[in-house]
Amino acid sequence: MGALTTIRTRLWRVLLVALVVVGAGVVLRSGGWFATADAQPALKPAGVISDDAGDELATTTFDGAMVRQRAAIAIHPAKGADRGQITRELKAAARQSGAGELAEATFAVFSPEMLEYLVPEMTFVLPENVSVPHAEAFMRDHQPRTVAFYIVQPVLVHDLTFAVVPAPGTSPAEVRARADREGMLSDSLNHYVSTVQESGLTVRYFGAILSDGQIQSVREALGRAANVAAERVSVSPNLPGPGVDLSQGAPNLTESGGGHGGHHG
Repeated sequence: MGALTTIRTRLWRVLLVALVVVGAGVVLRSGGWFATADAQPALKPAGVISDDAGDELATTTFDGAMVRQRAAIAIHPAKGADRGQITRELKAAARQSGAGELAEATFAVFSPEMLEYLVPEMTFVLPENVSVPHAEAFMRDHQPRTVAFYIVQPVLVHDLTFAVVPAPGTSPAEVRARADREGMLSDSLNHYVSTVQESGLTVRYFGAILSDGQIQSVREALGRAANVAAERVSVSPNLPGPGVDLSQGAPNLTESGGGHGGHHG
């Protein structure tokens, strides 16, 4: 009888864990900025949270519309080049040519294979509707004189927003000030844009894929600053559409998004 009871207990535990994981996935897909408490994405159990994967793509379950495929430009400036001038030239050329707004990012968006060949000193990501061949053509036509070498490659990026409604008595401005003082957002995200809204604080992130561990750290930091539980911090995509499904691993970007090319100045 004791053995039968033990087996039943283990089966109930397995069923409970499965229900929690399924429920968390459903809630995550339905959450949005300043969603109600019932619509907030649940934090995953500590046992399934993955940290960064070293030089490989970070392990994340925050995919779909939150993960986008883009064309990115890796740049090696000439010796003594003014990086600010390069940035201004390329952003102005992108707007004037119709390519759109260039987003600055870190070299971490590129594949490990490319980073073995070149660790770029400057990185720009083009809008979603710009293909790799179009990005290469843009650089051929508008390469600044002080760019010694560049490579264009398809990459995956996270484009998402964290949002939190603070506890009564805590203003959104206080939340931002506390989070900035703590420094956890800078440690986990490197670059982000925080905006004080009427009812809460939003933190937009665009850049290299974040691991589930990094996302949890941000939610916990914002929760502390807002005096609410980390589960009250929502994570939502910034763009509509399916995005990229990573449940079966990262797609072959060379096949789906074109190759990559390099060019000396």
